[in-house]
Amino acid sequence: MLVLGCVVGWALPLLDVNAPLLSRAATPLAGSGVDTGGFLGADLTALAVIIAVVIGFNATTLQIASQEHSLALVRAVLLSLGPFLLCWCATTGVALVYFLEPPTYMAQLWQVLLWFAAVVILMIGYLWNLPWRLSGEYAALWAIRELRRQPVSQWESLDGFSVLQTGMSSATARGDFGTVRAMAAVLGAFLVGRRDRRAELANSYDRSRYRALKNLLTGCSQNAAAAPNAISYYLGFVLAGVMLQATAVGHPINDGDHDLYSGLFRELRQAPERLDALWTGMRHGFCRQERRREPYLLVYWREHVSWTSDDPRRVARVADAIAQLFADCQLVLNMTLGDDRAFRDTADMMADFYRDLAMYLGPLAKRERGERHSARIADMPLMLLDTVHTSVMRAWPISPSSPEGAKGRVAVINAYEERRTQLSGKPPAAQTALVG
Repeated sequence: MLVLGCVVGWALPLLDVNAPLLSRAATPLAGSGVDTGGFLGADLTALAVIIAVVIGFNATTLQIASQEHSLALVRAVLLSLGPFLLCWCATTGVALVYFLEPPTYMAQLWQVLLWFAAVVILMIGYLWNLPWRLSGEYAALWAIRELRRQPVSQWESLDGFSVLQTGMSSATARGDFGTVRAMAAVLGAFLVGRRDRRAELANSYDRSRYRALKNLLTGCSQNAAAAPNAISYYLGFVLAGVMLQATAVGHPINDGDHDLYSGLFRELRQAPERLDALWTGMRHGFCRQERRREPYLLVYWREHVSWTSDDPRRVARVADAIAQLFADCQLVLNMTLGDDRAFRDTADMMADFYRDLAMYLGPLAKRERGERHSARIADMPLMLLDTVHTSVMRAWPISPSSPEGAKGRVAVINAYEERRTQLSGKPPAAQTALVG
């Protein structure tokens, strides 16, 4: 409309045509009886009201953005106001010039009208998009756009890193399920699909990468102990993404001196009942397809299909990460609920993970057949099931004074045998002998 206004106001009067409408555009205003002063005064008054309305809404918007997410996001909101401000300034400037030096042709009044309409449309568009720009999904998308351009080792110095931590922790404190769900979904999917090729090539421990991933998880989990279970469930998607990203860049997951989960468990130790919800969110993120989102493990294997077949990051280190998390959950539950309750709960948690591998991830992986490297992906759920079970059985504490510990171990073995048969169609005789 701005371009059309320029053509109408400054080009049409110069054309010598006989069309009625165009001839009317070139009609001189002198002696026509049109009150240009009243018309321009009404236009300037309306423009002043529009800018006052937008400034009033924007003041509230910036306050909400800074409190709910981070001050770093305020700049993005202000930049989105740029097109409206430029259009408003141009329209007001032209109207003021015409007010001091009255326009010559009728088409120039049409120009003012078209430009005023453009200002109104931009104002409505800006106000219409304000709820979206204040949402957790927008904040997360804005943050990961910045993280995507930098290696993992430099994430902590970026504004987007603080936006993710502040946004999730403040939403958790408010019990804002919608914001936590939106941010966790965006962040988890980003972490799984993000490839830091230099870090993957190095495939070794790096303190900067370790601190970035650990602090991201720790910051996002703040206030989770006092929040409802649904918050911990959504946090499980972030946990799943951090685990796979750490595995991809070569972080030693089972290194006790560099534990990715210590900050998370420091928060949730006060509320051990949240661990089951956290575990549920993690296994759903790993294995299930929900809301047009592919399972994280399927995406992970597809993205890194170029790795050699014996690369431990494919399955072995992922299994180590899951087993380490399981051992940490079991330790916290032992300390807070007692051995018997802890063994029952953790046995159910692992049986649920085996079920999701067999019922959800396995069939989805088999659908990959017929595509490049599909045979490898189709076999990986079974390989992961075997490797995770072996690691869990080796770490399962044996306590003669706790019959529930032995019952829980047997329950996990039975669940494993059932799900392995479901995945492969063969009884797991070798694996049963190994871990029994």
